[in-house]
Amino acid sequence: MAQDINDKTCIRPKVAVLGAGTMGAGIAGVFAAQGYPVAVYSRSAETLDKARSRIVAGEAAVTYTTSMEDCVAGAGIVSENLAEDVTLKQRVFGEIEAMAPVDCLLTTNTSSVPITQIAAGLARPERVVGIHWFNPPAVMPLVEIVRGEKTSDEVVQRARALCADIGKEVIEVKTDIAGFVVNRLQYAILREALHLVEVGAASIEDVDRAVETTLAPRWSAAGPLRLMDLAGLDTVEKVSRILMPALDRSEGIPSLVRRLCEEGAFGTKSGRGFYDWTAEGIAAAIARRDGTVLLLTERRKP
Repeated sequence: MAQDINDKTCIRPKVAVLGAGTMGAGIAGVFAAQGYPVAVYSRSAETLDKARSRIVAGEAAVTYTTSMEDCVAGAGIVSENLAEDVTLKQRVFGEIEAMAPVDCLLTTNTSSVPITQIAAGLARPERVVGIHWFNPPAVMPLVEIVRGEKTSDEVVQRARALCADIGKEVIEVKTDIAGFVVNRLQYAILREALHLVEVGAASIEDVDRAVETTLAPRWSAAGPLRLMDLAGLDTVEKVSRILMPALDRSEGIPSLVRRLCEEGAFGTKSGRGFYDWTAEGIAAAIARRDGTVLLLTERRKP
């Protein structure tokens, strides 16, 4: 039987983190900070070295390995953070199922591959659940728990208990839909933001400023549906009649994003994207992002 992780007197189960990139290292750091023994796996020793320099373990034991079997051995929790490739994830979860203890909680941090597909070839697909983290894991307060078609209620409840134990708020995505909840909302806004830029309605800077100074502070106090209640649904009905037909409905990759990628302009990782970036500018933007999230999170606490 799995341990009750909410029992503060119990020994924390080992967490096997597969993938040592930005998200894997960040997630490993969150668990380590909460006293979980952690094993981090990557095929690349260089990637593991970078992760080691970023993870502050505190009192927790963190090990690093290029052996997936060693990483998963004896684990009570697996957090998979590998590339967004359905074939890769299916293969890896097939290996994990054979390696991990039978009561190990099998979680994936995928943001795009359906949980149902990841678990499709397993003997016990009900064991797999999505726990979708946001970057940076140590700062963002929320995770999405995503059900596959066969994910069991018990596994969902165990995932909820785990997230509560490490101090994360949870929303449950009850249907295994592409992008889950947060990314669907984010990309709906992104599509309209890019449309406004491409038709010349506003500059990149002004679209960002509109969100940063108006939408973001309002949404941090109340979500869009609560705000519509506050505005009055009779007003929403009238505005919808005019505005909904005017919104962008294009499909596929936005042309501006495609063009920038073709030019090798990938954002901060290449020094240019929608904006030009220097090392100092990147550091300042990250500090502002993380500081703002932490401030807003503190204000939301009762």
